[in-house]
Amino acid sequence: MAKLPEEGRLRIAAADGGYEKRVQQLTESVQSRLRYHAIDLPDGSILPGLQSVEHLRWRLDLFGLPKDLRGKRVLDIGAWDGWFSFECERRGATVVAADCVELDTFLEARELIGSKVEYVTLDVPELSEARLGKFDIVLFLGVLYHLRHPLLGLEKVVELTTDMALIESFVIDREKRAVPSVMEFYERGELGGQVDNWCGPSPECLMAMCRSAGFAQTELRDITNGRASVVCRRKWPEPKNTSSPPYLNSATNHRDFTAQFHPAKEEYVCCYFKSTETALEPDSVFIEVDGYGVPTLAVTSQAPGAWQANCLRPPGLDAGQHRVSVRTRDSARSNTVEIFMLGEDGGMPARVAAETPREAPELCSAEWQAAGDRRLRINRGGTLICYFRSSATQLGADQMWVECGDAMLRAHSISSLEPGVWQINVMLDQPVSPGCATRLRIGEGEWSNARDLRG
Repeated sequence: MAKLPEEGRLRIAAADGGYEKRVQQLTESVQSRLRYHAIDLPDGSILPGLQSVEHLRWRLDLFGLPKDLRGKRVLDIGAWDGWFSFECERRGATVVAADCVELDTFLEARELIGSKVEYVTLDVPELSEARLGKFDIVLFLGVLYHLRHPLLGLEKVVELTTDMALIESFVIDREKRAVPSVMEFYERGELGGQVDNWCGPSPECLMAMCRSAGFAQTELRDITNGRASVVCRRKWPEPKNTSSPPYLNSATNHRDFTAQFHPAKEEYVCCYFKSTETALEPDSVFIEVDGYGVPTLAVTSQAPGAWQANCLRPPGLDAGQHRVSVRTRDSARSNTVEIFMLGEDGGMPARVAAETPREAPELCSAEWQAAGDRRLRINRGGTLICYFRSSATQLGADQMWVECGDAMLRAHSISSLEPGVWQINVMLDQPVSPGCATRLRIGEGEWSNARDLRG
């Protein structure tokens, strides 16, 4: 690992008078138009800055970023004078640099270098996939502790990242505590006399927030002078495939047990699966949504061989269907099941076209169960449950229609009990009458045989 240049050897601490004095001096220097980043130009000359090229290179080398970034798309959040943006471009990447203000020092350096880095003036809450697209690599250096809502900021980074993010932040000293993940909150100028320094997480808290935001893997690379460098990755390492895969029955919303999720709500995904393994814990269950890893929060045994694993619904999912899978530490991936993201207005968006069988499913049984929790408005009329067989390998609840007497109902959740055998649940506003003729269909396909509803 690269050695820290002598100029960087400073002690940094919140409420430290000496540190506050140094910060104010640096601020005055920057505002007098001295660059914060030194910039090395193609002719070998250097535009001087408070942080030398040697120091900036040391900061970047902590993360082990590849020297060859050809074919990669990089986002530099909080680019400031732009050294990290221009360095990634030198390594072959296509780069977008974002900051909350537009700086002449960045624009001048870009012109002198002859750079093609795209420069956008956006604050962290304004960043989105809709505006900028996705990036293989996101740099988030020296930004987190300037945010009033740091966890939401990290979720933005997750939303924009397809591979890895390089995160550097001020951190407080580690403490020996039963719960080491703690964070200081600075109401005014407690950190360096700057009113835009809002928080100081412990290293453990920084790592925990990165995972909670949605990163699958986090690796602490360095802590020097109160700054921690963390590499975060969106995907799990590839499985070893030494044991048989679990069988994923369903994935539902923890609030109402439907397969629908709202983009503006804080919701959890409950994954129900079968596994022959007998001792599973959160660190040994790997959930994926659209191939991206999502940290598991809790695992419980429902019955011998039957398990439930919960995770937060990951940020940045587009409206429409998404596929969930699960595996254990040494197993292959399970089959996939669908969850469905609603639109911003809570409406049901159009399904992306997919082949589904036109032939009629075989309805095995239909039954009605009274509501288990009468406090909830949804399902106050109980649940209509249908078991059926179909040759389909992938079905979403929104594709399933049930006719019960004169009522036409759409399913709220679907479970794959085993290959070819399915269960759908319909949450009812009003109870239905036992004996009612019931049948179902998949999308616009043929209707199944009819069965009398059992109470």
